[in-house]
Amino acid sequence: MPPGDIAWLRKTIVERALTRGDYQLSGGVRSDYYIDKFRLFSDPVVLRRIARLFTPVIAHLRPDVIGGTELGGVVIATAVSQLTGLPMLAVRKQPKGYGAFPNEFVEGAYAPGQHVLLLEDVITNATELIAAKVRLEALGLQVTPYAVVSRGLAPINALIAFSLPRGDAKTEN
Repeated sequence: MPPGDIAWLRKTIVERALTRGDYQLSGGVRSDYYIDKFRLFSDPVVLRRIARLFTPVIAHLRPDVIGGTELGGVVIATAVSQLTGLPMLAVRKQPKGYGAFPNEFVEGAYAPGQHVLLLEDVITNATELIAAKVRLEALGLQVTPYAVVSRGLAPINALIAFSLPRGDAKTEN
């Protein structure tokens, strides 16, 4: 990714999505900062630009399908799907429990052997992303996991690695 895009994404995260305080993250890790991805994804201009940042990744990997993890990964996967014209699927944390396929984790069309670029918003230890990858592989899909932001604790590719030195627990908005 060009340095200008990395600088833009870092600046946008800091200005729009970063808060300081004492947080427990979804993977159980405690942190003194939090990246609220919906402060990024709720702006259609920002979301579209982030989706465009995946263009070289897609050109290199040539996936058949864009996948997204529930919930933030689905948002970015939808934007990337709209941009590229590639079909999209969603991977739930738990089966939905109702409807035609109440026990399914995966929503959307796919065929065994297809390559899925599986997207997540922000990862710390990537527990949810890895669980989603395993679910897709069990269905016969080839999966490449990728995140928008990595907090640096998991060996998963991301558009940007973002971490901050520990600060005081004072909240900053």
